[in-house]
Amino acid sequence: MRLAIRLGLIGFLLGAPALAQLPLGGDNAGGPVSIDADKGIEWRRDEKVYIASGGARVQRGGVTLTAQTLRAYYRELADGQTQITKVEADQNVVIVTATERVMGDKGTYDLERQLMVLTGKGLKLTTQTQTITARDSLEYWDGRKVAVARGNAVALEADRRVSADVLTAHLATDASGKANRISKLDGFGNLQIATAKEAASSDKGVYDMDKQIATLFGAVKVTQNKNQLNGDYAEVNLKTGISRILRGPAAGREGGPVRGLLVPNATEAPSNRAAPGKAPS
Repeated sequence: MRLAIRLGLIGFLLGAPALAQLPLGGDNAGGPVSIDADKGIEWRRDEKVYIASGGARVQRGGVTLTAQTLRAYYRELADGQTQITKVEADQNVVIVTATERVMGDKGTYDLERQLMVLTGKGLKLTTQTQTITARDSLEYWDGRKVAVARGNAVALEADRRVSADVLTAHLATDASGKANRISKLDGFGNLQIATAKEAASSDKGVYDMDKQIATLFGAVKVTQNKNQLNGDYAEVNLKTGISRILRGPAAGREGGPVRGLLVPNATEAPSNRAAPGKAPS
C-alpha cells in the first residue's frame, strides 16, 4: 500500500513508500508533476529541493524518469504553489515516453526547456526499430522531438549503421503528435554511413532515414566493393544504389575535383598466365 501526501503540507517523510503530487502553477501545459519512491522523500525547505530515494520516479505528462535517487528543485509562486524546475537523477537512469526509451548513469531534466541530458556509461536511446548510443552525453529535447548524441555516436537500424562525432536525430510524429521513429540524422565530424552493400564517409552530412538518401559535404568518399568515388559533395541513395559525386559548394572556394578508383573484378581480369607458345600479357 502506497502513502499519498502533499509535499506542500508535509515537509519530511522517510522510511515509507511515498507519492507526491506537485502542482506546477503558471504554465501547466505539461500537466502536474508526480514523484514517488520506495524508501522515502525528504523535503529541504531552505534549499528548495525534494530528494526521493530508492526506486524513485518522476512523471509529467507522457514522460517518466526513474533512478535510484532523484533531486527535484522547485520555486515558490505568488499563489503559494510550488513549481518544479529541474530534476537531477543518479544511478540507473531511465527515461520512458510512449515510443522512446533513454538510458544512462546520471541525468538532468530541465522541465521548463523540456530537455533531458544523460551522461555516464551505457548511454542509449531506443525506438521500436532503431538505436542510438553515445560515449559523452545524450540529450533528449522532448518538446522539439530531437535527440543529440555526442562522442562516438552510433545509430543503428536493420543493416544500416550511421556514426559520427555528433549525431542529431529528428524524430517523426504520428497523427496524435507522439514521436514514433527517427526520420532524419544530422552528422558532424567523421560521418560514416554503411550498409551491407556500400559505405560512404564525409566531414558532415544529412541522412534521410525514410528515403535512405544521404547528402554529404567535405572529404566525401563512397565505396562499393573495391570501387571508390571521391569529392567534396555527394548525393547517395542507399535504396537504389545510385551515387552522385559533384563539385560541391566548399566554403569560400570552388569545390575540389571529382575522382574515381575503379578496380576490375578479379574473376573478370585478364589472366597473366602464358599459354604454351605465347608470351605472357
